[in-house]
Amino acid sequence: MSNLHTIQFEPIFSEVFDTFKVFKSLSVVTVTCMPPGTSKNIWQILNHLILWQENELSLAEGKKTEKHFSEIDTWIKTELPNEQSDIDNAVRIFDNQISKIKTIASTLSLSELDFELKFRKILDMSTHLSFHLGEIVLLRRQCGNYPMPEDMQAFLEKD
Repeated sequence: MSNLHTIQFEPIFSEVFDTFKVFKSLSVVTVTCMPPGTSKNIWQILNHLILWQENELSLAEGKKTEKHFSEIDTWIKTELPNEQSDIDNAVRIFDNQISKIKTIASTLSLSELDFELKFRKILDMSTHLSFHLGEIVLLRRQCGNYPMPEDMQAFLEKD
């Protein structure tokens, strides 16, 4: 029987921030594709994730944030990146955020004074990311640039 104060959180969260390569090989065409009936494109979702996660990371790290954070304000109006470097930079920022989240999860300890806050933020970020990754997978499949379920294993294993 393990002591609760020595519980390792890293294995618990080891795969919850896997992005299944949805941000690999993005292009202006890919991130701006909007199949009929969709209200957001990948570019908007990626930027929303970056802004939303930045706020959550700040809270998890004990930093001061805006008094009132409005999730609606994290949705950019612009539907087009200016160039490929904008996409590459956004993905780099996103990847850095995911690294920070993983570090927080890997160093989490029940003995921390702010354990509950950090644990809650990790859960919130994993749930939020999961929702939006599902949207991105669907958008990429609808736009013809992401594998179907039967092809996922081979897709994830290459590289």
